[in-house]
Amino acid sequence: MRPIYVAGTLQDSGKTSISLGLMQALIDRGYSPGYMKPVGQRYIKYFGQSIDEDAYLFNRVFRLPDRMKVMSPVAIKRTFTRDFIRNPRVEELERAIVRCAERLQKKHDALVIEGTGHAGVGSCFGLSNARVAQLLGADVIIVGGGGIGKPIDEINLNLALFQQRGVPVIGAVLNKVIPRKINEIRDIVGRGLPLIGTELLGAIPYVSTLTHYTVEQVAEEFGYDVIAGGKNLGNVIEKTLVLAMKPKHSAKYIQKNTLVLTPADRTENIRTAITTLKSFAQTNGGLILTVASRVDNEARAMVQGTDIPVLATKDDTFSASSNLVHLEFKIRKSDTAKIGQLRKLFGEHIDIDRILSRMAH
Repeated sequence: MRPIYVAGTLQDSGKTSISLGLMQALIDRGYSPGYMKPVGQRYIKYFGQSIDEDAYLFNRVFRLPDRMKVMSPVAIKRTFTRDFIRNPRVEELERAIVRCAERLQKKHDALVIEGTGHAGVGSCFGLSNARVAQLLGADVIIVGGGGIGKPIDEINLNLALFQQRGVPVIGAVLNKVIPRKINEIRDIVGRGLPLIGTELLGAIPYVSTLTHYTVEQVAEEFGYDVIAGGKNLGNVIEKTLVLAMKPKHSAKYIQKNTLVLTPADRTENIRTAITTLKSFAQTNGGLILTVASRVDNEARAMVQGTDIPVLATKDDTFSASSNLVHLEFKIRKSDTAKIGQLRKLFGEHIDIDRILSRMAH
């Protein structure tokens, strides 16, 4: 069975979500699939080795027997690109990727390979998604965003790079499509993609709960200190709010599951945020104190003992709020509800049989 390479038109297009769904679909049909992230840009340290976050996720979610480093042979560290350009060694990296893929294929009867970013990502060190897919003899699924004209244009641009390498593209999947428009978009894009030489494999609707994150993820992502409410770091965040008005006017804007940002020396804002968040039926939301070097005794006393998770950062309020704009967190092993929902969405909206028929050739 030919490997399937899941590529995207851009970063955070939904490659991991599609890969999760594809792995589950293969398992449901009696296969024993393996997973690989040949080139990873976000990694963790695992027993002293740099392992891509997604490889770790799939290893744990599907209880795969494979060594982490085999699933994640190349992890891009901060200085990787400049070091490579000064001292190119692409053949060495290619051999490592091919060797790991061969080991996985000996143990599994199917292999899902997840790319990094769009088709050209990695070109600066000789390992674009198009080149890696070519190396591994894989067929490609391109994951694009919701819409009509823009996704078709972006898919066509990525399609050209794969075609340049002689890599077969099975088709494309649209992700995060506005639910009320999904039938129209599925119809029009389904007609439009054959005009550029590929086809639509399915369209997955946007589900807001899949974009929610927790206070703990914010703390870990930016290295913020936890100064109170540590037992409730798992609180889900649906909205962020900067308190930039008088406290008496701000309470009405604080809704359930809101992450509130306010300077650490604004004690009235802090009191308003905590009081309002506590007024809901259960502990929810969170608070970020910015410019935290200015936390005074009154503010510290105010947050001590509260069940609301409180984070502190030396960043100013504008920088901290900018960090959260358009932020999309990676799925984690603990996100069992999200993972289950993603599997269900894939099964309901993607032409799995079409994909499997191509993998079988």
